[in-house]
Amino acid sequence: MTTDIHTHLGNSPNEVLSVNNDNLAENVDLLISRMDMFAIDQAVLTPDEPHIRTELYVKAAEIYPERLHSACSIMPRPMDRAKQKLIEYVDNGCRALVLSEESYHPSDPAVQVLIHEAIGQDLPIFFRNENMTGEMITFLDSISTICQEGKFVVLSMGGLFGFPQLIPLISRQNVWLELSSTFIKLVESPLRVFLDALVQDIGVTKLVFGSGYHSQYVDMMGALNLIDLNIETQRLVMEENAWRILGVEF
Repeated sequence: MTTDIHTHLGNSPNEVLSVNNDNLAENVDLLISRMDMFAIDQAVLTPDEPHIRTELYVKAAEIYPERLHSACSIMPRPMDRAKQKLIEYVDNGCRALVLSEESYHPSDPAVQVLIHEAIGQDLPIFFRNENMTGEMITFLDSISTICQEGKFVVLSMGGLFGFPQLIPLISRQNVWLELSSTFIKLVESPLRVFLDALVQDIGVTKLVFGSGYHSQYVDMMGALNLIDLNIETQRLVMEENAWRILGVEF
């Protein structure tokens, strides 16, 4: 069983933004067919407010509740509204909280409040950052130290150049890197040496499979074949790490 911890409806950013209530069912069916093609049993849809609405992905997950799950994307301010939305989304079955760099500043106390609320609801926190700044790394360092009971996942490994800067944090029991898009570039990049060192020194317990877009399944599978994973380590990346993060066994 393979779990895709981070994906969208649509093949590309432009296609994702074109998904709406009128074409939702056909986009969900396309995702399921792609999942079947690559033997992926479960997927978590990751919205990105205000561009990709949580409500839309919650509705998508309801079409195939045994296969699809939704995370929730919330802007930390205003704080009262953010906490209320979090409770509503948990009640609707959302599996994780997504924080996108466009919607908050790491030094804003409201972010920590929302993270504490999410941890109280047993939700992992997904960080979506196109550019992994020093300020963001410092914030992740701080929040993962303060909230040791939390589960923090950096989507797309923090980017091609952000990834090496995150390696010191990966040894912590509550920080993971999700693979999508960056991993495909990384295995054929000079920065591959950092990936090899991570696999050798820390292992793959901190890497978790995600595609970003289901059109990337073929490239993701090809990239995984380029690193030396045996059956046991491949199972960790493709299945068990996701289960550990989400707190369930699908």
